[in-house]
Amino acid sequence: MDSLQIVDDKILVLQIQNNRVEAFDILFHKYSEKLFRFSFSLLKNEEDSKEIVQEVFLRIWKKRKEIDTSKSFKSFLFAISYNLIVDQLRIRLKDKKYREFLTHYFETENLDLSNEFDYGVLVEKVRNAVEKLPAKRKQIYTLSREVGLPHKEIAAKLGISVKTVENQITLALKHLKSSLGRDILPAILFLSLFA
Repeated sequence: MDSLQIVDDKILVLQIQNNRVEAFDILFHKYSEKLFRFSFSLLKNEEDSKEIVQEVFLRIWKKRKEIDTSKSFKSFLFAISYNLIVDQLRIRLKDKKYREFLTHYFETENLDLSNEFDYGVLVEKVRNAVEKLPAKRKQIYTLSREVGLPHKEIAAKLGISVKTVENQITLALKHLKSSLGRDILPAILFLSLFA
């Protein structure tokens, strides 16, 4: 099991292609909670959100031999998640109360469900937005989101309070969301899963 503790997605994908269920479990634990929270934030339904998570990972397992390991696993996960959530939103839009909820929820967000968005383009937009962050905020964001350090460790490393770290990450995410503009659904999904 120690080799399966490696968090690198590419190695885990290679292992699930060899039917290693333990590697699949690691990927599931790495992304399922974030995906559930995001789905729930849009669908406001626990069962539908759980189904989205289950369906995403069921498809990943079924298509494991087809995953291109030269490309990002996150891209594959993003594409499946995005399509399933949009499909579920379209189904839910048939319900009048849900339409009213969505209208209210996205009044200021200019949601465009018909806009298909490429993961690579979104990654590039996020990269550009991160580059525009003030130096200290960028450093904190990078240590948190890219290196994966917990807030407490970042605070100790930089000699600042945990609260400062939390505030800087909140401000960085706010900046990223506003920089990603009208493509709000893929942007929020991307930031929920990967940022």
